[in-house]
This record gives sequence, structure tokens and C-alpha cells, in this order.
Amino acid sequence: MIEKLKMQSGDSSIPGFFSLPQSKPTGKWPGLLVFHGTDGLGPQHLEFAATLTQKGYACLLPQWFGGISSRPHWRDLEANDLQVFWQTLRNDPRIDAQRCALLGFSRGGGLALLAASLLPEVKGVVNFFGLTSWADGYADYQNFSFLSKDDYLSFVKQITCPLLTMHGKSDTVVPATNSYRLEKSCQEYKLTADFNYYPGVEHSFIWPGNIKFNPVANQQTRRLMFDFLKQLIRKEEREKETDLF
Repeated sequence: MIEKLKMQSGDSSIPGFFSLPQSKPTGKWPGLLVFHGTDGLGPQHLEFAATLTQKGYACLLPQWFGGISSRPHWRDLEANDLQVFWQTLRNDPRIDAQRCALLGFSRGGGLALLAASLLPEVKGVVNFFGLTSWADGYADYQNFSFLSKDDYLSFVKQITCPLLTMHGKSDTVVPATNSYRLEKSCQEYKLTADFNYYPGVEHSFIWPGNIKFNPVANQQTRRLMFDFLKQLIRKEEREKETDLF
């Protein structure tokens, strides 16, 4: 089930979609805030979200730049936008605010990490081939004054939740060195993080119909993703003494 919505951040109106499970939950749904990449919000993102809703997760997909968004470029993004997206997800009465995580693809994967450093309630981050560690990555976020020009990954020390990263070693769009450097920073700041690399696999390998689609790597990464999310949710469920999945 897809619902359209608009989110107001200052003077900017930012559209988005709620992708919701068809079945009614016994309680409230766990929530995922999903960030598209430089290619913009497309059908592939909604299709991906549909696979998550089949497992009982509600997904909020903001069109955080481009299209009909009043943020025309990723450079225009502001920290308050991330707060608005996050609160839109957590404040929905159908969502369990204590069981929400972040997920992103490419530039959106990098953004999910950045958001996690600002949002202490985040339970986990799933990062698909995230753009994080080169000059055109975080340097483009002109409105994030706390980012260090000497070390754009220093914000990682503010992340308190687990991280899952998947990256193709043959990625020529966002080279795997992005994740290698991120992994080093995670080790430096003692962040709980799982990094998975796939030899011979390129960028956007998870989108069926894409020339770079790799069915084996796609299957492996989705299994890792669901296991990662389920482990986080189960931790919260044990505390609630429930078993939704």
C-alpha cells in the first residue's frame, strides 16, 4: 500500500511516499527511513520498499532532492530536513517509534550514515554502496557546518547504532574505497559495523533490469539486510516481550 505525502521543512515542501504492509500488525510496525541516491526517487526504490513491507516494515521514502521537491539539488539539503523526515516516520501512529532504522543507496547510503550521527534514536543503518569518502561526497553538503573539511568521516564517532554495509569491489561509480575508508573510521571509533564486499560486482547491482544487476550478490545482500534488521527488531521485541516476526 502506497501513500503520498508532503513534509514541510522551513519554507520547503518535500514530497515522499509511505510504503506500508498490507496486513494489519498485532501492534505497531517497525519503521525504515529510506534514502534514494543521485539517480533520484524512482520505481526501483518503491519496488525495493515493497519487499520490506512484505516482511512487516513500514517505509518512508522522502524525495529529498530533485523532481517536484523544493530542494532541487543535494547541496540544498539541510540538517533540519533530516529531523523532519525522521519525526514524520516516528510520529505516525501506525509506527513503533522505538523500532526505527535508516537505509540508503549510493549517495543516500552516505546520507543515512550522516543522519544517524544526528538522530540518537536510530536503531541501525543499512548502507548500500554508499558515497562517503571522496571530494564530491560529504563536501557537497554545504549546509552541514559541523562536517570537518580535514576529515569528512569524523562525524562517525557520533553514531551509536550498528551499521551494515554492502559494496561491489568493481564499482566504478562509487569506488569500494569509500567503504574501505569508512570501515577504517568505524574501527577507529569502535563502531559496531559489518562490511561486506563482492568481487566483480558493480554499482547498482541490486536493481533487477539494470545492466549491472547481479542476482547472486543481490540475494546475498538482501538476506544480510533482513537478518540485520530482524536482529535489531528482535532485541526491541524481547524488551517488549512480544514476537511479531
